[in-house]
Amino acid sequence: MKNIQKSPILFLFILLFLNIIPFNTYSDNKEIHERELLLLSDFESNTFEGWSSFGNKSKISVSSEKSHSGNISVVTSDRISAWSGPALNITDLVTVGTELEIQAYVIGESSEDIDIRLSAKSIDTNGKEIYNNINSKIVNNKEWKLIKGTFLIPEDANDLTVYFETEESLRNFRIDDIRIYGIPKNISDSAEDENMKYNFGFESSLDGWISRGDISIVPTSEFSYTGKYSLYVSGRKDFWNAPMIRLNNIDAGVNYNYSAYVMYNGATYENNHDFVIKLQYIFDGEEVYSEIAGKTLQKGTWSRISGDFIIPDGAEDIFFYIQTADVKDGRPVTENDIMSFYVDNVVIFDSTLLIRHRIINCIIIISVTVIIMTSFAFISFKITKKIKATKEALRSACIDTMTQAYNRNAFEERIKILESSPKKCRKFYFTVCDVNFLKYINDNYGHESGDKAIIRCSEVLMKVIGKSGKVYRTGGDEFVCITKSDFTKDIKTEFLIEASKYKGYPFSVAVGTAHYDKSIDFDVPSTKIILARSDKEMYNHKQEIKKFTKEFQHESQ
Repeated sequence: MKNIQKSPILFLFILLFLNIIPFNTYSDNKEIHERELLLLSDFESNTFEGWSSFGNKSKISVSSEKSHSGNISVVTSDRISAWSGPALNITDLVTVGTELEIQAYVIGESSEDIDIRLSAKSIDTNGKEIYNNINSKIVNNKEWKLIKGTFLIPEDANDLTVYFETEESLRNFRIDDIRIYGIPKNISDSAEDENMKYNFGFESSLDGWISRGDISIVPTSEFSYTGKYSLYVSGRKDFWNAPMIRLNNIDAGVNYNYSAYVMYNGATYENNHDFVIKLQYIFDGEEVYSEIAGKTLQKGTWSRISGDFIIPDGAEDIFFYIQTADVKDGRPVTENDIMSFYVDNVVIFDSTLLIRHRIINCIIIISVTVIIMTSFAFISFKITKKIKATKEALRSACIDTMTQAYNRNAFEERIKILESSPKKCRKFYFTVCDVNFLKYINDNYGHESGDKAIIRCSEVLMKVIGKSGKVYRTGGDEFVCITKSDFTKDIKTEFLIEASKYKGYPFSVAVGTAHYDKSIDFDVPSTKIILARSDKEMYNHKQEIKKFTKEFQHESQ
C-alpha cells in the first residue's frame, strides 16, 4: 500500500510545483522578486510629493522648522479627526498579494506623548473599505522615532492608501523620510513606454489642456501626486465643466488605456464623491460622449481612475476630459457636483500588447489548470482502482467463496487477537451453528442440495447479524458468529422460519451460544473455553431437534 500511495502523491507535488512556475511574459512571479524601494518621500523638493490630508480633516504643510534629515518635513496641524493625517495613494506602485515594508520617522509637536499610528486603507473589487493598523509609536517633541511594519496587500485590493493617524489625540505631529519597499506593480513598463501616446505631469505648463466651459485651470504647487505641480480646476458652474485635452494622435480601432490621478479637498465638500473620465468626439456627424471609467474618491486622497476604450473608425475631434459624475434624473446641481479638484499624472497609451499578454497568460493558466485537474482525476482514478483491487485481494484472502462468510483463516486470525488480549473476550458473544442432516441431504438429494443448505445457513446468519458482528465458516457445515450482543433467539427464530420454506430438501440448523461468565472464566477468560461451551450448547440443541426429526437422521448424525 505504501508504494501505491507514494508515487501518485510525488507526481501531484511535481504538478503543483510546475503550476507555480511563472508563465507571465512580464514576470508575474511574486516569489522570485526581492523587495525594491518603491517610494522615498523626504520632501526635499519642498513639495508634498503626492501626500495629502486623509479625508481633509487636518491640514498638512511642508516645513523647514524641523526635519529628520535634510531641511524639510511635513507637519500635520488643525486636526479635526484623530484618523486624519498625511496620506498617500500607492495603488499604482504595488502588486496585490505581496508584502510591503513601510518605514517612516515621526515626531510630535508638543512635549506631551502622542501615539502615532501607521495605517492602510484598501478598497476591494466590491467597493468595501478595509482599514488595517500596521504599527504605532509613542513620541513627543524631543526626538524623531522610527515607525515601521509590514503589510500584506489583499489579492482583491482595487485601491490602496497608506496614512498616519493618532489613537485619540488631535495633537500635531511631523513625518519625514518615508520609505516603502515591495514588489513593483506588474505592468510592462517597456511596453507602456513604447506605446505611450500622451503623458501629462503639468510640471511646466498646461501642456495643451483647455477648459470645458467657463472655468479656471492652472498649474499649482499646492498639491501634486508626483513632481512639484498638478492641475487645479476651479470655478465650475456645472458638473460637465472640466479640464480637457484634444487627442490628435489617437488611432481608431486600437485599444488605449486612459488614466489620471484626481484629488479634491475642502471643508464644505462631502467625504466621498464620484468622478469619471470621458471622451468626446464627432462620429457620423453627431457629437458622442463616452464614459471610460468612474470611481468613488475619498476627500483629501489622490486616487487613480483608469479604463480602456477603442475609438471607432471615422471618429473626429477627439477630446479627453475629467469631471465629477453626471447629474441625472433632473436632480439639482449641488456644491459637490461643481467642486474644485486637482489632476496629475494623466497617461494615455496603447494597451493592445498588455491585453495580448493578459490573454496569453489567461490561456496558459487555464491550460495548466485543465492539465492539473485532468492529471489529478486520472491519478485519483488509478489510486481508487488500485485501492479497490487491493481491498478485493484482501477480501478474497479472508472470504469463503461459496458462502461469502469469512473463512477459517480469518477466524483463526481473530482468535489469535482475542487470545493475545483476553480481556477483550468479555464483551463478545460466541455463537456456534451446525447444519443438521447434511449427510442425509447429500445421500438422498445430492451434494448440490447439501451445498445449498450450507449457503442458506450462511445467508440467514449474515441477515440476522448484519453489521453487528461477523460470521465465519469454520468447517464444511459449521459456522461461528462473534457479536457484541446475544442474537441466539433471533437466529433460532429465523432458522425456524427458513425451515418452514421447503425448497426440495429438509433444512435445520443447531445453535449454541456462550458468553464470558466471571464465575467460570474469572478475570482472564479463554476464547477456546468459551467456544467449547458454545459448542456444547449447540450439541444440546441438536439433540433436541433429533427427537422430532428421526426420519432425517443418519447413523453419523
